[in-house]
Amino acid sequence: MERSKTLSLLTVCSLLTAACTPLPLSQSADQFFSALEQAPARIAIPLSTLQQLDPLLLRPSSLYPDFDDLPLPVLSALYHYQQRCTGSLQEVPRASRQLALALCHDTLLTADWFAAHPVSPLGGSNAWYYLQRHPEQRAALERMLHVRERPQALGGIGLLSDENLDALASGQRWLMQDGTLWRLHHQQWLRYAPQVWQPLARRAGITLLAAGGRCDIALSTLCIIPGNESSAGWRSLLAGAAIMASLSLIWFAWQRRRMQQRQRFILQMLTHELRTPIARLGNVVEDFRRDFDTLPLPAQSGFAALADCAQRMRQMAEASQHYLTGDSRRKVLEAPTALLLSDWLSHIAGGWPGLTFCLASDRRVALPLYWVTLCLNNLLDNAFRHGRAPVRLSAEWGKGRLTLRVTDAGSLQSARLPRLGRSLSAQSGMGLGLAIVRRIIWRLKGRLTLSGPPTTFTLELPCDMQ
Repeated sequence: MERSKTLSLLTVCSLLTAACTPLPLSQSADQFFSALEQAPARIAIPLSTLQQLDPLLLRPSSLYPDFDDLPLPVLSALYHYQQRCTGSLQEVPRASRQLALALCHDTLLTADWFAAHPVSPLGGSNAWYYLQRHPEQRAALERMLHVRERPQALGGIGLLSDENLDALASGQRWLMQDGTLWRLHHQQWLRYAPQVWQPLARRAGITLLAAGGRCDIALSTLCIIPGNESSAGWRSLLAGAAIMASLSLIWFAWQRRRMQQRQRFILQMLTHELRTPIARLGNVVEDFRRDFDTLPLPAQSGFAALADCAQRMRQMAEASQHYLTGDSRRKVLEAPTALLLSDWLSHIAGGWPGLTFCLASDRRVALPLYWVTLCLNNLLDNAFRHGRAPVRLSAEWGKGRLTLRVTDAGSLQSARLPRLGRSLSAQSGMGLGLAIVRRIIWRLKGRLTLSGPPTTFTLELPCDMQ
């Protein structure tokens, strides 16, 4: 049953694909030709009418002076004589001399003469020069004019460009100018308006272009290529999608910036509000310190915990204040503090009874004290809470990096570190602490690794030796 459904779906997809697949370009072109035969042509000019014209009366080059056969002085002498009826015609060709004399002496020339001598060396037809003096002869001599000299006749062929006129005179069968399509079909030149032939081309899925670029099917002076409506639609769709994606990225970046500004403001507010109670708590601790000897023994042990908490709160406020007023481009968490490794690590080890402490060599280094202490105490707390005794802390310095190792007798392996660092639930044990440590160490440009067994957390931090 499932197989039959699959086959049915494949069949439907195949049919839809076949229905959406365009016809081969040659079949599309044939479809366009057939539709064009049924379309109304604006102008129809019998080919025989054009064949009765002298070929020179179709060529654009006939409108320009004949510098190839006659030198410029001869052409200038002929022009001045026709304009002023003075000068010498000695080197002027016989036919042109006859026309010049007829124009100056008001002599009539027959239509046969103009048929035998259609073009003037000065450019243009001889009939045009003659009709400037004898306009009454236009009906008899109009067919002797160049097509450019009668642009509205012959269906507007005289309005074609030089390239199209040369192509028509050379026997080409397709022309296009200003969106108008010309076609030689059934011994007639047919002229189609753009609003007639362009919808037929779109329906057939083709585009007609002037030759010179891409050409899948040559059509005289034109080329047939596949219609680009679908590709244009896809390009528009992709452009719209790109714009939407860009706007979405800009929106998300703006929202993230707003969130960062809001978080920064909240941190500023909390830091500011905590400063006063922390200062008052520090004063209380100092009062107790002065009267320490008079305190009962239980109160003396509690005082040590109170003093330690007050000190940590003061360090946290100072570190946060430094972050808020620091260089935002560097995004530093805390300015480094110069200290002796032995003093710092001895102070930390004193808060963890049962901790074995080992220092390879003592030296003076610069560290972001509060945050590194926070990370190290977090790892020690995890070792005592979730690991197995004994717990050992070792430190060494080399090549500008401080390496701190917290080792216990547990059996955690390195593969569990990413999962522990992502686990932030209340039941995750050390997960939240490790997530904080990893984030802080990353901001300090250091590295946290886990190896074992035995379970060993290693902190590597860049630090300067003082």
